[in-house]
Amino acid sequence: MDILKLNHELKDVQSKVLKCNREAIVLPEALNLGEIQGSYQNFYQQYLQYQATTKNGYYLNRMSFLERELSDIKKLNSQILQQQKIQQLEYANQEEEYKAYQKLYKSKVISRSEFVQQENKYLASKYPLQQSETAMLNNSGTYTAKEKELLDLRHTISEEQAKFVQALNQCITESNTWMMQHILVAPVAGKVSFAGIVQENQNVQSGQEVFVINPGNTDFFGEVQIPQYNMGKIKMGAYTLVKLHSYPYEQYGMIRGKLAYIADVAYRDSVFIAKVSFEHFENKDPDRKITLKNGMQADAEIITEESSLLQRFFRNITKMLNNK
Repeated sequence: MDILKLNHELKDVQSKVLKCNREAIVLPEALNLGEIQGSYQNFYQQYLQYQATTKNGYYLNRMSFLERELSDIKKLNSQILQQQKIQQLEYANQEEEYKAYQKLYKSKVISRSEFVQQENKYLASKYPLQQSETAMLNNSGTYTAKEKELLDLRHTISEEQAKFVQALNQCITESNTWMMQHILVAPVAGKVSFAGIVQENQNVQSGQEVFVINPGNTDFFGEVQIPQYNMGKIKMGAYTLVKLHSYPYEQYGMIRGKLAYIADVAYRDSVFIAKVSFEHFENKDPDRKITLKNGMQADAEIITEESSLLQRFFRNITKMLNNK
């Protein structure tokens, strides 16, 4: 039954993926999958790649590093801008001082040697600004490269996740196909009741009813067919006595119930369907109590306001699914 286990686990994984849950996924191990082993191996390879895109996986950790690097580059850029402002002030001061020395030199107040010395200081003050400009350009290039790397990484993550989802859906489809071919699945839980005698290696015709599933609840109700000419004598909530053919009421008792529903439209030949809810079982034989099963037939006596209307209606007892 490893394929059943795998199918259940894969559908849980599918639900998590659809909810964009990036928690790490753990798959069952040492499975004997027979015919679908190859498909599962392909899926498992994609699963290993997908693990790198989940929490604490390589791709997300790498993405975290890149985001921190981008943050550091932004901080460095801010520092360079602050330095550049200081350098611009220093340059402005040097320029002002240089112009003053230039006037003194033209007026022959200072020697050429002193002027050249001041000119060199002025020219040197430009160098830090040029370095800052170069650092800004390099920093911008590094930031752009990191952004591209982050974009590529996100694209890789998206691709790996898409491949994983495709492999996951394929594996679910193949396991579903295998189950449809090899396993009988009932829509409700319950006990298997065979419709006849079934033995090993017996040939079964297509569409043949072999067994039914008994959900095991006791919420039965009855269906009664009421001819049109009797519709005026009954009403909702009318007391009804149900006498089962398989349990003669003289020996085993009867079931007391009420009309819980009456159809508004006739379903055939002016006959209306009504539903009888069972309220009390009058068991006369304590050793053999009335036990209801699908398809039992009985007579229903609907009690009218005027008198006991002893009308015998052919009816079926149908098991009501418990929706609670």
